[in-house]
Amino acid sequence: MSSLTFFGGVNEIGGNKILFEDKGTKIMLDFGMSFSLSGKYFSEFLQPRKCNCLEDFITVGLLPKIKGIYREDYLKHAGWPKEEKGLDAVLISHAHADHSAFIHHLRKDIPIYASPETLAIFNTLETTGSGGFKDFCNFTCSFEYKSKKDGSGYTKIIGDAAKSPRIIKPVDFNKKFRIDSVEITPYEVDHSVPGSTAYIIHASQGTILYTGDYRFHGYRSEATEKMIDAACEYEIDYIITEGTRANEEKGNTESDVFSRVSEFVEDTKKLSVINFPSRDIARLKTFHKVAQETGKKLVLDLKQAYLLDQLSLLGKDYPTTDDPNLYFFAEKKNWGLIGRDDYPIELILQDYDKWERKYLQKGNILNFRDIKISQNDYMFYCNYFLLNELIDIKPEKGSKYIRSVCEPFDEEMELDEKRVKNWLNLFGLDGPHQIHASGHASGPEIFESIDKIKPKKIIPIHTESIQCFEKQYSNLIHAETAKKIII
Repeated sequence: MSSLTFFGGVNEIGGNKILFEDKGTKIMLDFGMSFSLSGKYFSEFLQPRKCNCLEDFITVGLLPKIKGIYREDYLKHAGWPKEEKGLDAVLISHAHADHSAFIHHLRKDIPIYASPETLAIFNTLETTGSGGFKDFCNFTCSFEYKSKKDGSGYTKIIGDAAKSPRIIKPVDFNKKFRIDSVEITPYEVDHSVPGSTAYIIHASQGTILYTGDYRFHGYRSEATEKMIDAACEYEIDYIITEGTRANEEKGNTESDVFSRVSEFVEDTKKLSVINFPSRDIARLKTFHKVAQETGKKLVLDLKQAYLLDQLSLLGKDYPTTDDPNLYFFAEKKNWGLIGRDDYPIELILQDYDKWERKYLQKGNILNFRDIKISQNDYMFYCNYFLLNELIDIKPEKGSKYIRSVCEPFDEEMELDEKRVKNWLNLFGLDGPHQIHASGHASGPEIFESIDKIKPKKIIPIHTESIQCFEKQYSNLIHAETAKKIII
């Protein structure tokens, strides 16, 4: 018998967690966080407690209560009984939090399958991120202690001594692999993070296509087309498809973003302040192209430098940190010594984490003084967490703010957006000018894809527009949270 059980992504955008079972083999398709449910209970200043995180997450419904999948150190600390391993693998479609954030909570002996680009992003998040829930490729054991060497008591096991690798399985696009008797083929799709993946799964009771998130209007649109063509070669019994924009017509393309941003930057008399999703390498490439076309210098942050270095190891077509059009901004941290010459370099470096220090002595590192004195030369990446750097840069009259992220879709994001506007007003910045292209296919594109593939059954998830599918198809299956679908 084969089955699908949906523990997230039902009647909401994101939170995908889908359990596939076939002849005793259990595979999770994504293990992401529901933004809407998280925002219902938690905020920046009210977070789940790490010491009690399984109970906290399960109680509010963010994690499903499934035996045999969660970290043994957390189970032990919570006083829960030891469990036998209950999951054979997790297939990750891409490195957005709503598809992958809860990998942290999984047992370390459950293999994680993902594209090399996805794993590069995971490595970046582990190294450069903050917070206590960022074990993706590695596993840092918690709540363990040992006797001190001198026998005088006990000490907690932390840092590298607590770290061990997870079982990581990089997938090759278009190359089949097996998990027990289940045969799986990963296909690259275009999305707003690199390495996004769809999976065709051959089960004993039929063939399933899990699309993940995809689009046709980015720089890798041909990858999505090839995935659709590959699916057409099989008899797809079930398609599990995203439907984020099922109620929308075609929107902007990445080329549209390039054209409009180029016009704004050309017309800007002083500093171009920009914001886009930090791991959206397609959008980074768009702003990089604008910098090349306009003769500007694109200034990114150090986390983006680290990610580009990770991606460069894959030998693919991504900008590198040595690119002559790229510069990297060192924000003020701790003592705020960057840009001062009255302190020794050793003390300046101590303001920064170890991974950041190698960048600070490169020739393409800038601080606030560099940008302040020559504002018309730069396109300055400034996300929500860098806005206070504008106090030191002091944007001059004629500076503009380009916002290349999605519109706010919940109350917390709306509050953040109000704060952004307050900062813009404080410095007289012209904007925000909204110039964005979605990471998701439009309704007509989704329906055209389904019509080409001709699946026997359609299961829409990652959508709040199920009615759009109902109008189009009679062979729809409505997923219900935690209710098993026999296939």
